[in-house]
Amino acid sequence: WILSDHATFMEDATVSETPVDPKPQQSPETISDVLEDAWQNAKIVAIQMGTIYNDGLLPDVEGAVIGYWDDQVYLQQKTGDVKALSTTDIRNVQLLNPDKWWALV
Repeated sequence: WILSDHATFMEDATVSETPVDPKPQQSPETISDVLEDAWQNAKIVAIQMGTIYNDGLLPDVEGAVIGYWDDQVYLQQKTGDVKALSTTDIRNVQLLNPDKWWALV
């Protein structure tokens, strides 16, 4: 994970400083399967990273999976920004309803 990506991730995290409760820890195989499905079928995901913040976890990162390479997944967020996340830091991935997700822009 490149230092600038990490700095951007931490800056974005300060926007919502409310820590969230942990979702169930998924296996690397489950995480990989969900991400691959989302990438191949243009699905929207919510990713919970395992990063501890104020005795909780950071809010989910949501977006459309637009790339998946080695240990990186690339999400296009509602704002159009692209965020690179290390798959080794992912705790949980859930598919989201795309109609509701895009409607919240």
